[in-house]
Amino acid sequence: MKALLPLLLLAALATAHADPLRDPTRPPQAAATRVKAEDAAPVLTAVFSAGERHTAIVNGHLVKAGDTVGTYLIEDVLADGVRYRHAGTVRDLHLPHPADTVKKPATVPARGAIGGQ
Repeated sequence: MKALLPLLLLAALATAHADPLRDPTRPPQAAATRVKAEDAAPVLTAVFSAGERHTAIVNGHLVKAGDTVGTYLIEDVLADGVRYRHAGTVRDLHLPHPADTVKKPATVPARGAIGGQ
């Protein structure tokens, strides 16, 4: 029994330092290229206004002035965006204006305008 105890202890130590299982179907990814979700660039989805109160959806989180999303501090919620601080820099992030996203149809000349018909 005394001879078995060191072998069991050695086996337990060997398995404690084993590498974690890796999915063989997953492509390799360098550790330097991995980006934490909280460090990803902020994405503004919506801004809500109720009187003087403004809230926004940033990276899937409902936020107001003073809240943080990952490493981003939301300084202010504007009528069409947010002002945030990240790494000592203050930036504004705005929703796209509807006029920027709607394509206008090309004008078609009136029938008969060409060739006098």
